[in-house]
Amino acid sequence: MTLIPVVGRKSWAARIMIFALYVILTLGAVTMVYPFLIMLSTSVKSSVDVNSYDVYPKYFKDDGALFSKYAEIRYAGDIDVISSLYNQEFAKLENITPPITTELSKQQNQMVDDWNAFSNSLPLSYKQANYGPIGFSPSKLLSRYRNHLREKFNNDIIALNNKYTEENYSFEQVFTPFERPTKREWQADKSPKMQDWLIFEKSLPADYLRTIPSDPLFAQFLKINKYDGNLNELNKAYGSRYKSFTDVHLSAAPPANRTARKDWEEFIRTQLPFRYMKISQGAVVPYRQFLSKRYENNLARFNAMYECKYDSFNSVPLPEPAPLSGPALTDWMDFIAGVIPIGMIKPVNTESLYREHIAAKYGSVERINAAYGLNLNSVIDLAPPYQLADWKYTLENKSELKEHFIKCNYGMVIGYILLHGRAVINTVIYCLLVIITHLIVNPLCAYALSRYNLRYAYKVLLFLLATMAFPAEVAMIPNFLLLKKLGMLNTYWALVLPGVANGFSIFLLKGFFDSLPKELYEAGIIDGASEMHMFWKITLPLSKPIFAVIALQSFTAAYGAFMFAFLVCQNPKMWTMMVWLYELQITAPKYITMAALTVAAIPTLLVFVFAQNVIMRGIILPSYK
Repeated sequence: MTLIPVVGRKSWAARIMIFALYVILTLGAVTMVYPFLIMLSTSVKSSVDVNSYDVYPKYFKDDGALFSKYAEIRYAGDIDVISSLYNQEFAKLENITPPITTELSKQQNQMVDDWNAFSNSLPLSYKQANYGPIGFSPSKLLSRYRNHLREKFNNDIIALNNKYTEENYSFEQVFTPFERPTKREWQADKSPKMQDWLIFEKSLPADYLRTIPSDPLFAQFLKINKYDGNLNELNKAYGSRYKSFTDVHLSAAPPANRTARKDWEEFIRTQLPFRYMKISQGAVVPYRQFLSKRYENNLARFNAMYECKYDSFNSVPLPEPAPLSGPALTDWMDFIAGVIPIGMIKPVNTESLYREHIAAKYGSVERINAAYGLNLNSVIDLAPPYQLADWKYTLENKSELKEHFIKCNYGMVIGYILLHGRAVINTVIYCLLVIITHLIVNPLCAYALSRYNLRYAYKVLLFLLATMAFPAEVAMIPNFLLLKKLGMLNTYWALVLPGVANGFSIFLLKGFFDSLPKELYEAGIIDGASEMHMFWKITLPLSKPIFAVIALQSFTAAYGAFMFAFLVCQNPKMWTMMVWLYELQITAPKYITMAALTVAAIPTLLVFVFAQNVIMRGIILPSYK
C-alpha cells in the first residue's frame, strides 16, 4: 500500500510533506552526483589545473587556460625552460599566461610565420623533441615512439631488448634516449638506439620539434656565474639598461664593450655547446702545436691515447664534430678553453642564425621594425618569438588540443590495463566464476532452508548471518594459509572458493523463497514432480529478479576485490584489473587516478543501467509479498 493515501494528498500538510521529500531527495541526489562530476572533471585535467575543483574545466571555455596546458605538455612541464623561453619568471605552471589575450595582429603573424619557416629549415642538431614525459603523465611523444617501435620490431619486445641491450618486459617500459642538448660536450652517440631515435625524430611532424636555444644559457651564466643576480651591476659594467638578465642576447661577434666582450669570450670558451661553434680552419695550426706540446712531441704516446696511426702531428686534423669522449674530448675542451684565439670561434647557435636570417631578409633594423611592429635599436635585440608562436598554435588548434586533453588520461589508463599482464581476461573470468558459483550454491542452500521444516534451520541461518558481523579482513590470513596448504595460490580457485557461500545472499534468498505461493509446490507434489524439478520449473522462473540482485552483488564484490585478490594471487600474470589500477595509482598523479576510477566504474554502471528493471523488481517485490 502507498504511504500517502490518495484522498489526503491534496491537503496542504500532505503537499508540504511531499515537497519536503522531493527537496530532501534532490539534495541527496546532488550530494551523490556532484562528487562524481568533480571526479569526471579532474580526470580530464593535468597538473596545471588539477587543484581547481570546478565541474566544468576552465580550458573548455578559456583560451588562456588552454595555452598554459599546451605549454606544459610542449615543454614537458619544465617551468625553468618555459620561463627562459617566454622571458618571464613563472612560479607555477598554472601562472603561465599568453603574451596577449586577443588574436595576433598582421605584424605578429608575420613575425611568427618567419620564425616557423626559419626553425623548420634548421638541421636536426638544432632541435629536440616536444611533448616529452612528465613523470607518470601521458606523453604524446612516448605514445608515438612506442607505436613506432612496435611496428619496427613487429611487437617483439625480445628483439628490441637484444638490439638495444635492455631488459624491458613490455613496450610500455621503453623510454626515449636520454638527451642533454644544453650540455657543452653532449652529442648523439653511435648506439643503435640513439641512431634509430634520430631517424624517428626526422619523421616527426613540425610541432613535435622545437629549436634548442642558447640565449637562456648565456643569461644564466651572467646571472649566476658572473653577477650573482645583481642586474644593476651588469648594467653598470655594460653601460646598458637591461630590465632582466634574459634581455642579454648572445651575439655572433664579440661586443664592443670591454667587460661585455670579456664575459662573452668566457662563455664561448667554457659554456657554449661545441655543436654551436664554427671553428676557423686556421685553428688547425695552434691545435697541432697544442697537441705536440701536451704530449711532449711523443707521437707514439699520442697515437696510443687516440687509438690512431698518424705519421706526424702535422697530419692531425681538426675534429669535426667534436670528440665524444676520452682523451680527445679532454684535449679539445682544454684547447677551446685557453689556447685557440677567440677570433677563430664563431657562435652558430639558433638565435644568431635567426638574426642573420631576418637581417638578410629585411636588410635593416628599420624594415624589421616596420614588418614586426617592434622598436629595436639593433638586430641583436631581436629574440625568437617562442611565446607568440605557441599562442598562435593554441588558437589555431583549439579543438585538437581540447580533444587531446579529454582523451589522453583515459587513453593512458586503458592502455595500461590492456597492455599489462592479463588484467581484463583475469577479471572477466573471475567475475563469471563468482556469479556462477553464487547462483548455484546460495540458492540451493536457501531453498533447502525454506522448503524443509528443519528444527535447526534458524540456527543455521543465524550461523550464516554471524559471518557478516566480522570484517572480511579477519578471514584473509586463515584463508591464505589454507589455500597455501592446498596448493591453490595464484589460481582462479584461490579467488573463488573462499567466497562461494554468502550469508547475506542465503538470508535474502530464503526470505524470497518463503514468500512464493505454497499452492504451486503442493500442485507440483500432486503431479509427482521431484524437488529438483519444482526448483527448476517453479522456483527459478519466479526468482529471476532476486537472482539478478544476487548476481549484481556478486559482480560488484568480485570486480571491486583488491586486497584479497592481491594476497592470494601475487603473480602479476594473475592480477585482476583492480590490482593493476592500484599499482598504477601508487605512482600516478591525481588526475590519472581519477581517470582510472572512472574507467573502473563504467562496467558496474553499465550493468545497473541495462539491468535496473530486473534489479528493482528483485528489491521491491519481496516487500509486497
